[in-house]
Parts: sequence; C-alpha cells; structure tokens
Amino acid sequence: MNRRPWAGLAIVCLAAVALSAQAAPAPAVPQDPIVVNDPAFMAVFSEQYKAAFGEGAMPAKYKQLSGVSLSVVVKCEECIQYHVRAAIKLGANRQEIVEALRIGLLTGGSAGMPAMGAAYGVMDEMKLK
Repeated sequence: MNRRPWAGLAIVCLAAVALSAQAAPAPAVPQDPIVVNDPAFMAVFSEQYKAAFGEGAMPAKYKQLSGVSLSVVVKCEECIQYHVRAAIKLGANRQEIVEALRIGLLTGGSAGMPAMGAAYGVMDEMKLK
C-alpha cells in the first residue's frame, strides 16, 4: 500500500465537515495532523475541494471519474478508493470507472497498476456490475 501523510487529507476534511453537521455524536474520526495544526487553511482547502468536485458546467460524476484517473497517475490507493466510491454514488457504472482507470494507466505508466487494484476492490465490495 502506498502511504503518504497527505493521501487521505481531503477525505478527513470532508468527514470532519460532515461530522460537525450531525446532531447526534458520532464515533471519533482520527484527525489529520494538518487539520489539527492548521484548521483555518484546511477549512479553505475543503471549500475549494467541494467547489472543484461539485456540480458545475462539468457534471460531478465526470469530475470524480477524473479523480479516479489522476489517482492512478499519482499512485494513491486511498484517493482511488475515495473517488471510485464518490463516482458510484453519483451514478458511474463499472465500465465508466474501468475506462477512467485505463486513462490513468496510459498517462502515468505501469507503476500505477498496484494502485488500480484498490479500485477493483471497491467496485467488488459495492457489488458494482
């Protein structure tokens, strides 16, 4: 597994926003040290992330599929898992995700192949046909 300290940063930021909006207490989510030490910056980062990946001239599903491709290029398994789940929630089918993975592999080279396995794991876990 490819571990980078920042790899799950967007996920942690979005989880923190979601948890703060809930009325009932939820189980504690481990805080990313960047969020803990620089909360003001990370709040801005989180807003930029939502603006970049939200609905716009380009549908959010296609933005998440782009995230899948880019995650293969940078070889980030946690990122691929996040973007595959988000794409599925937005209606992406297995073939769309596979094509996004292929673009990433052709762009970034075969070094992205191990990270691609994470996408297939998520699709199988979510029983995506």
